[in-house]
Amino acid sequence: MVASETDTVDYLTDDGGFVDVEDARDAALQGGALAVFVALWWAGAVLTPANLLPTPPSVASVVVSDVANGTVFELVWQSLRHYIPGLLIGSALGMATGVLVGWSDTAAETVGTVAQFLRPIPPLAWIPFAIIWFGLTDAGAAFIVAVVAFWINYYNAESGVASVDRELLEVAQSLGTTSNVRLVRKVVLPSAVPELITGFRTAAGQAWMVMVAAELLGVAGIGKHLWDAANFLQMDVVMAYMLVIGLLFLLTDRLIVLVQGRVLTWR
Repeated sequence: MVASETDTVDYLTDDGGFVDVEDARDAALQGGALAVFVALWWAGAVLTPANLLPTPPSVASVVVSDVANGTVFELVWQSLRHYIPGLLIGSALGMATGVLVGWSDTAAETVGTVAQFLRPIPPLAWIPFAIIWFGLTDAGAAFIVAVVAFWINYYNAESGVASVDRELLEVAQSLGTTSNVRLVRKVVLPSAVPELITGFRTAAGQAWMVMVAAELLGVAGIGKHLWDAANFLQMDVVMAYMLVIGLLFLLTDRLIVLVQGRVLTWR
């Protein structure tokens, strides 16, 4: 047993490598939590009619079958066709607007005022406009996802810019960086990167939820498939694709965390 450089305890393995105790503990806790969840679910399913709560084996059977015949991959692709464009476009516009409002007093009084007026409107309230403007298409669903992504990224970007250390700005100005554009590019944006990434990470999760709701109107994807199954009381299919959505969110979140770790190594 040896102490690592981060003061965590590592154990030497037979092949000469090291096992981090903290990582092993976290993995055990996560595995245990999942095991308890499945056990409680199974117990509840046994005591409940099958048409109300399916058992884990029946749900697993649906997942295995749909993976084998390619249905899962087709539905995921259909959902990604509006999830990805909506998330990226909404996030980009939200970040840009948030940085502008956070940096400029004029923008805060004008654009910021309009934003405060529009923000309380629920994203799903825009669905009638999405149908009228785009129809029941990927573009319509992407629009709803973009609305969600816009607001989350907007407020995180605004907060990130507003919280930039003023001493950094003063130092940059004293060194000759007086242009607003250069100050934003050289000082403000690097300082606000953690807030920007946090906003994008939050938006990525929220976008999965609202995407499913948008698909309930008839746009092809996981949400529509889930709703069709519910109409026929195929609760094992409903539960199976609820778990698929959860897995997609988990994978998306882990990917963003991985990128975040690489982007913020300089800090």
